[in-house]
Amino acid sequence: MLWVYTFIYYLIAGLLLPREFLKRPRDLRLKWLRDKFAIFKSKTNLYSRSFIWVHCVSVGEVIALSSLIKKLSKAYNILLSTITDTGQKVAKDRFKGLPVETIYLPLDCPFAIKRTLKAFNPKALIIAETEIWPNLIHIAAKKIPVFLVNARLSEKSFKNYQKVRFFIKKVLNRLTLVVVQDNIYQERFRALGVKEEKIVVTGNTKFDLEIPCVEFFWEGRVKKPVVIAGSTHHPEEELITKAFLSAVNQGTLLIVPRHPERFDEVFSQLNLMLDNLEDVKLYRLSALSKEFSDLKEAKRCILLIDQIGILGSLYRIGDLAIIGGSFIPHGGQNPLEAFYWKKPVVVGPSMENFPFIQEFLEKEACIQTTPEKLTETLEYFLKNPEKLKTLSEKAYQMYLSKTGATEKILHLLEKYL
Repeated sequence: MLWVYTFIYYLIAGLLLPREFLKRPRDLRLKWLRDKFAIFKSKTNLYSRSFIWVHCVSVGEVIALSSLIKKLSKAYNILLSTITDTGQKVAKDRFKGLPVETIYLPLDCPFAIKRTLKAFNPKALIIAETEIWPNLIHIAAKKIPVFLVNARLSEKSFKNYQKVRFFIKKVLNRLTLVVVQDNIYQERFRALGVKEEKIVVTGNTKFDLEIPCVEFFWEGRVKKPVVIAGSTHHPEEELITKAFLSAVNQGTLLIVPRHPERFDEVFSQLNLMLDNLEDVKLYRLSALSKEFSDLKEAKRCILLIDQIGILGSLYRIGDLAIIGGSFIPHGGQNPLEAFYWKKPVVVGPSMENFPFIQEFLEKEACIQTTPEKLTETLEYFLKNPEKLKTLSEKAYQMYLSKTGATEKILHLLEKYL
């Protein structure tokens, strides 16, 4: 079955590579291509310390494992692979000055995986969440321990894997440990055939946040209240903007699209939408300068955040956070950065990707609403600051109670490293 998978992978990769190559900025294309084919200079004789290979698909996983990577980098060099360009950028910014080398994940082909292992000779491979690449796991496990950490398995992924259980069971049992976020995921991995002794529940590393306190030169110029719509998807920007304008006579809405390639598209949509509203001003963060003072002039301001990697720090200046990806059938985006800064959180009906939110909702530490009732929800809570304070305090205490997964994972890894 591994040979069948590899053959199919080669076919699909051959079809997709040209498109994936061309969609990247010109300055990234050569590095992306070299990394995908594992064209690396050998690093085994350049450093006195061993490498540990950590793979995170994108921004969310990089942030979730940040604390773990920083702690491991005290004793090891880190080879950090991602799939997305945004994951690369955030990783480079976040680990600047640390012994962390970032690459794009090589193709899941035997030749690419073997060449990467030969070039860096890592002591272990740590894979984040649900990045199950059969050749990567199978080949690496022959030489080094391979860990799936902060592991989760959505209901949709679980059902898909069940269809190929006869194959995926063998792949997963090549793993040294499957370190899962909670008991639900423990049961799902067990149902896929992972041996009981290989599964350990530690909690979710996404709770172990380290977010820098960034002072934005413009933050004192925006009118209160400040509502932050984080990691939005189409058409949530328009939906949230309409609700904000209907609920607020004075204030600021910060819109942070999930994908940077949508920045221009979102700005054009909002510009068209707000064209006839004289008391509303629309700005892009990239267009602001320290001399810019117009932010205070408009009663209501919409600021498009067209910069990646700063959402976590932005939540500090907000009065209320709206979580994107939750007002469409997407499964939601991560609300924990808002909880970290003690901010009240509003989510839509779709938060399946973050099942822990259910406990926050049950204990009234978070608000869930529908697109139709978003205006009413914003209006009520922004006019009742004491409700917002109670909400945020409850959420923060719950958040604190769930931290500590990183230390548990480190303790487990020490037995093998």
